[in-house]
Amino acid sequence: MDPLSVLYIALAFAVLILAVVVSIAMWGIRRNVEHLAQRLDESLRQIEMTSEDLRKTHASIRDVVSGLDRAVSNVTHFTEGVRALRGPVDIALKVLDHSVSPAMVGFAGGLAGIKAAVSHIFRSVVGKEEKR
Repeated sequence: MDPLSVLYIALAFAVLILAVVVSIAMWGIRRNVEHLAQRLDESLRQIEMTSEDLRKTHASIRDVVSGLDRAVSNVTHFTEGVRALRGPVDIALKVLDHSVSPAMVGFAGGLAGIKAAVSHIFRSVVGKEEKR
């Protein structure tokens, strides 16, 4: 065997070994790329689910905020109603203080007087009958 044939055989083995090593390296790289693609797909799925949850939460929060807005509006309306009612209530209280209260005191006094008179008359009639 001449040295050139040995060189060609050695080069052939080197190329064969290089091809096997490159194939193994490419196979490992392909496996890693598939693994990365799978992880990326799972991450994207998680991001999609999280964004859907955020959308639902946002809708719920928006409903709560609109309910709070209505409640604040109702409280404001009630407060304005109470403020508007304060004037007529003050007038009614003044009327009660100046006219109805004295009239009721007079009426109560009259009832007390009538009761006292009836009681006095009753005692007089009953008292005279007991003396007889």
